[in-house]
Amino acid sequence: MNRRTQRKSFPWRCSQCRAKEVYAVVVPHTARANHDGRIYELEISALEAARCRACGELVFDDHADEQISAALRSHLGLLTPDQIREALCTLGMQQKALSASLGIAEATLSRWLSGSIIQSRAMDNLLRVYFGIPAVREVLTGTNDVSGFGVPAKI
Repeated sequence: MNRRTQRKSFPWRCSQCRAKEVYAVVVPHTARANHDGRIYELEISALEAARCRACGELVFDDHADEQISAALRSHLGLLTPDQIREALCTLGMQQKALSASLGIAEATLSRWLSGSIIQSRAMDNLLRVYFGIPAVREVLTGTNDVSGFGVPAKI
Protein backbone atom coordinates (compact mmCIF):
# COMPACT_ATOMS: atom_id res chain seq x y z
CA MET A 1 0.00 0.00 0.00
CA ASN A 2 1.44 3.37 -0.85
CA ARG A 3 1.87 6.13 1.69
CA ARG A 4 -1.18 8.08 0.41
CA THR A 5 -3.77 5.41 1.01
CA GLN A 6 -4.87 3.77 4.23
CA ARG A 7 -7.51 1.07 4.18
CA LYS A 8 -10.45 1.29 6.53
CA SER A 9 -10.82 -1.70 8.81
CA PHE A 10 -12.91 -4.73 7.87
CA PRO A 11 -15.66 -5.76 7.61
CA TRP A 12 -17.11 -3.39 5.01
CA ARG A 13 -20.67 -3.17 3.77
CA CYS A 14 -21.16 -4.79 0.34
CA SER A 15 -22.47 -2.47 -2.36
CA GLN A 16 -24.26 -5.41 -4.04
CA CYS A 17 -26.09 -7.18 -1.22
CA ARG A 18 -25.64 -4.58 1.55
CA ALA A 19 -24.37 -7.23 4.01
CA LYS A 20 -21.52 -6.17 6.26
CA GLU A 21 -19.50 -9.16 5.10
CA VAL A 22 -16.67 -7.75 2.98
CA TYR A 23 -13.22 -8.95 4.08
CA ALA A 24 -9.68 -8.86 2.73
CA VAL A 25 -8.67 -11.64 0.34
CA VAL A 26 -5.70 -12.48 -1.85
CA VAL A 27 -6.84 -13.95 -5.15
CA PRO A 28 -5.51 -14.65 -8.62
CA HIS A 29 -7.12 -12.13 -10.96
CA THR A 30 -7.20 -11.32 -14.64
CA ALA A 31 -7.51 -7.57 -15.14
CA ARG A 32 -8.26 -5.74 -18.37
CA ALA A 33 -6.64 -2.33 -18.63
CA ASN A 34 -6.86 0.33 -21.34
CA HIS A 35 -3.64 2.21 -22.11
CA ASP A 36 -2.79 4.31 -25.17
CA GLY A 37 -5.98 3.14 -26.88
CA ARG A 38 -5.26 -0.58 -26.47
CA ILE A 39 -6.73 -3.13 -24.09
CA TYR A 40 -4.26 -5.29 -22.18
CA GLU A 41 -5.09 -8.45 -20.27
CA LEU A 42 -2.99 -8.76 -17.12
CA GLU A 43 -2.63 -11.91 -15.03
CA ILE A 44 -2.07 -10.97 -11.38
CA SER A 45 -1.27 -14.06 -9.33
CA ALA A 46 -1.93 -12.55 -5.89
CA LEU A 47 -4.17 -9.49 -5.97
CA GLU A 48 -4.93 -8.04 -2.54
CA ALA A 49 -8.59 -7.03 -2.73
CA ALA A 50 -11.77 -7.62 -0.74
CA ARG A 51 -14.68 -10.03 -1.20
CA CYS A 52 -18.16 -10.24 0.23
CA ARG A 53 -18.63 -13.51 2.11
CA ALA A 54 -22.40 -13.28 1.58
CA CYS A 55 -22.68 -12.80 -2.20
CA GLY A 56 -19.09 -13.32 -3.44
CA GLU A 57 -18.74 -9.82 -4.97
CA LEU A 58 -15.08 -8.86 -5.47
CA VAL A 59 -14.42 -5.30 -4.28
CA PHE A 60 -11.60 -3.15 -5.65
CA ASP A 61 -10.32 -0.29 -3.54
CA ASP A 62 -7.42 2.13 -4.16
CA HIS A 63 -4.92 -0.50 -3.05
CA ALA A 64 -6.20 -3.04 -5.60
CA ASP A 65 -6.20 -0.37 -8.32
CA GLU A 66 -2.57 0.49 -7.48
CA GLN A 67 -1.60 -3.17 -7.86
CA ILE A 68 -3.30 -3.34 -11.27
CA SER A 69 -1.55 -0.13 -12.37
CA ALA A 70 1.79 -1.52 -11.21
CA ALA A 71 1.14 -4.73 -13.18
CA LEU A 72 0.31 -2.68 -16.29
CA ARG A 73 3.46 -0.55 -15.94
CA SER A 74 5.53 -3.69 -15.51
CA HIS A 75 3.88 -5.43 -18.47
CA LEU A 76 4.54 -2.41 -20.71
CA GLY A 77 8.01 -1.69 -19.32
CA LEU A 78 7.10 1.89 -18.34
CA LEU A 79 8.93 3.96 -15.75
CA THR A 80 7.42 3.80 -12.27
CA PRO A 81 6.65 6.92 -10.23
CA ASP A 82 9.61 6.08 -7.98
CA GLN A 83 11.96 5.82 -10.98
CA ILE A 84 10.80 9.20 -12.32
CA ARG A 85 11.18 10.74 -8.86
CA GLU A 86 14.68 9.22 -8.50
CA ALA A 87 15.76 10.59 -11.90
CA LEU A 88 14.50 14.05 -10.91
CA CYS A 89 16.46 13.84 -7.68
CA THR A 90 19.60 12.62 -9.47
CA LEU A 91 19.43 15.60 -11.82
CA GLY A 92 18.63 17.97 -8.94
CA MET A 93 15.49 19.12 -10.74
CA GLN A 94 12.17 20.37 -9.52
CA GLN A 95 8.89 19.10 -10.97
CA LYS A 96 8.13 22.55 -12.34
CA ALA A 97 11.34 22.63 -14.41
CA LEU A 98 10.79 19.13 -15.81
CA SER A 99 7.17 19.82 -16.77
CA ALA A 100 8.22 23.06 -18.52
CA SER A 101 11.00 21.26 -20.42
CA LEU A 102 8.66 18.48 -21.55
CA GLY A 103 5.87 20.90 -22.45
CA ILE A 104 3.33 19.32 -20.11
CA ALA A 105 1.20 20.68 -17.31
CA GLU A 106 2.67 20.48 -13.80
CA ALA A 107 -0.51 18.69 -12.74
CA THR A 108 0.14 15.96 -15.33
CA LEU A 109 3.64 15.30 -13.98
CA SER A 110 2.27 15.37 -10.44
CA ARG A 111 -0.29 12.69 -11.40
CA TRP A 112 2.46 10.52 -12.90
CA LEU A 113 4.46 10.88 -9.69
CA SER A 114 1.49 10.07 -7.47
CA GLY A 115 0.61 7.07 -9.63
CA SER A 116 -2.90 8.31 -10.30
CA ILE A 117 -2.29 8.19 -14.07
CA ILE A 118 0.21 6.32 -16.21
CA GLN A 119 2.24 8.18 -18.81
CA SER A 120 1.84 7.21 -22.47
CA ARG A 121 4.52 5.16 -24.21
CA ALA A 122 5.58 8.29 -26.14
CA MET A 123 5.99 10.34 -22.94
CA ASP A 124 7.81 7.44 -21.27
CA ASN A 125 10.24 7.40 -24.20
CA LEU A 126 10.70 11.17 -23.93
CA LEU A 127 11.35 10.89 -20.18
CA ARG A 128 13.99 8.21 -20.76
CA VAL A 129 15.72 10.26 -23.46
CA TYR A 130 15.52 13.42 -21.33
CA PHE A 131 16.94 11.71 -18.24
CA GLY A 132 19.59 9.76 -20.15
CA ILE A 133 21.05 12.24 -22.66
CA PRO A 134 22.43 15.59 -21.47
CA ALA A 135 22.25 17.11 -24.98
CA VAL A 136 18.50 16.45 -25.06
CA ARG A 137 18.11 18.24 -21.73
CA GLU A 138 20.02 21.21 -23.14
CA VAL A 139 17.78 21.36 -26.19
CA LEU A 140 14.55 21.01 -24.22
CA THR A 141 15.51 23.46 -21.47
CA GLY A 142 16.49 26.12 -24.00
CA THR A 143 20.15 26.31 -22.94
CA ASN A 144 21.20 25.47 -26.49
CA ASP A 145 20.10 27.32 -29.67
CA VAL A 146 17.68 25.00 -31.40
CA SER A 147 16.08 27.31 -33.93
CA GLY A 148 16.90 24.91 -36.75
CA PHE A 149 16.69 21.68 -34.77
CA GLY A 150 14.37 19.16 -36.44
CA VAL A 151 13.68 21.41 -39.40
CA PRO A 152 14.92 20.14 -42.78
CA ALA A 153 17.53 22.35 -44.46
CA LYS A 154 16.30 24.36 -47.45
CA ILE A 155 17.58 23.19 -50.78
